[in-house]
Amino acid sequence: MTSFQLPSMIFPETAITRAERTYQQRSAKKPRAWRRWLTRTITGLLITLALIEFVGLLVASLTQRDPTPLVNSFGPLPTLLIILTLSYHLSLMFQTISISAHSITREKEAQTWEMLVLTGIDARQIVRGKWWATVQRQLLPYAVLAVLRAGMVVAIGIALSSIFSYYSYQSYANQFRLPHPVTVILSSLIGAGYIFANLGLSAACGVMASASSRRSSLATLRGFGVQIVVSVFSSLMSLWLISRFLDLLRLPGSSATYMAFTGIAMSLADNGIMEGTSSIGPFIYTSYEQAALSAIKPIDVAPIVAGILGIAVYGLLILFVLRQAENDSVRASATSFNSPNLKSS
Repeated sequence: MTSFQLPSMIFPETAITRAERTYQQRSAKKPRAWRRWLTRTITGLLITLALIEFVGLLVASLTQRDPTPLVNSFGPLPTLLIILTLSYHLSLMFQTISISAHSITREKEAQTWEMLVLTGIDARQIVRGKWWATVQRQLLPYAVLAVLRAGMVVAIGIALSSIFSYYSYQSYANQFRLPHPVTVILSSLIGAGYIFANLGLSAACGVMASASSRRSSLATLRGFGVQIVVSVFSSLMSLWLISRFLDLLRLPGSSATYMAFTGIAMSLADNGIMEGTSSIGPFIYTSYEQAALSAIKPIDVAPIVAGILGIAVYGLLILFVLRQAENDSVRASATSFNSPNLKSS
């Protein structure tokens, strides 16, 4: 069991994990003091802006106030938050795949792979140990990304609603129907779940590419290829399965439930970047003839259920990719987890 008390079969705290984590820490290049200070300053400002956006929408939902002035008061900063968050997400994916893609190929290039295999450590311990070490290394940056992403989704929702309000005001009077406070909180939590699930998948794709490659440079490119193929293929398969299942329930293609569950396939395609945006915004406008409607949109269960199922699909994909990495390690002379010799010992 790890210090987080997670299942040791999936999250192993083994000698492989400790050795890989130590190597990654020692081999990491430390940026210069001025660059480290600049990075921390920008990150701190972005986190502050993201929290203001998120808390601002939450307070607006609780008090039933129009949150669009929040966007106008910050000028172009919300747009900058969106751009930098998307860039940071892609940068972390690249970094995670690169780190994990070096984990096994480094052993092969340094001629220590055979020694590691001869110790009797099976392929599952090697693969999952190196994968978990990479996940641990990247937990903090991805936690920062989860906070930025929550603010980004709110910023997108408020900005789209502000634009919609501007153009619709010319035609008819309208009023806000804000997302429910519970929806705001659950959407951010589900979004964070997608962020960490994407971390696990990126690390798994890198390890799989590393197990089947002899050079680190090739493994990094192959890792990106694996993630693209897995994401696109699983997205198309999920879209087909969801459409077939919902057709059996006789739900129209334009229904809210249909669109919510289709979000699972979209989240797999874009690696969870935009998941949750549809739950928060744009906000719904209704004419004043319908003023009897509540100013708060009721909790929509479908996007929440779809989000949880999407994270579960990510978990299955991670296990599948890790299993393939184990098979590639066995082909590279590692001991199989189901080896009779291993069982007898």
